[in-house]
Amino acid sequence: MATLQAVETLQAIANRQGVLRYLPAPVEPEKIEALLLAATQAPSPVNLQPWAFVVVTEAETRRQVARYLVEVQEARVFDELLGMPPDYTARLMALYEGFEHAPCFIFVCLQPKVAFARAEDEAVLRQWHLVCLGAAMQNLMVAATALELGTRWFGGFALDGGGAPLKQLLGIPPAVEVVAATPVGYHAEPPKPRPLQAPDVLAGFTRGDSRALGRLLRGKLALEDVAHYERW
Repeated sequence: MATLQAVETLQAIANRQGVLRYLPAPVEPEKIEALLLAATQAPSPVNLQPWAFVVVTEAETRRQVARYLVEVQEARVFDELLGMPPDYTARLMALYEGFEHAPCFIFVCLQPKVAFARAEDEAVLRQWHLVCLGAAMQNLMVAATALELGTRWFGGFALDGGGAPLKQLLGIPPAVEVVAATPVGYHAEPPKPRPLQAPDVLAGFTRGDSRALGRLLRGKLALEDVAHYERW
């Protein structure tokens, strides 16, 4: 029989959602530290721990960070990567109204701490590193949900020169790579329903199809569509 702690953990995983509108209340330092600690408990091959984190709470820097993240979403992700029509992109960007009020931002960075791989193995090691950072980000976001805080995964920095303006703003060394970011804060958005999604919703998505993207964002695939037992 599942313990109460196990049930609460699974519920936090299920309730995690992307939040764009935050209350102005600051996040307590001890909660930010708890999120970072959760992130660092992620697994990593040979315990390489290739992560580093940048926490932003200062008001003016937060506003600049928020502005940059929104600009990357609009120009690099929605326009260039996904090819969304301008009118649909405008509708999506309206969801970011007030985003600059998020009281905290956390950046997850790739900072390899040891160099040992042969040149021909570097690609494999990089893949491992990125998987580790994904696990760290997931830990952080689930921990935030458990603490009644909202988050929202941002990426796409590779589409914008590795986030060079952001690195300059935050003093991130050239050799350190910005991989992901999330706002963190209190919010008033209830958990969104996640209806089951047919596989053809994903398979039918093509660049520039705003209707297909709208359907794509609404649900999750059923377990029987992604889980295989004993054999594929």
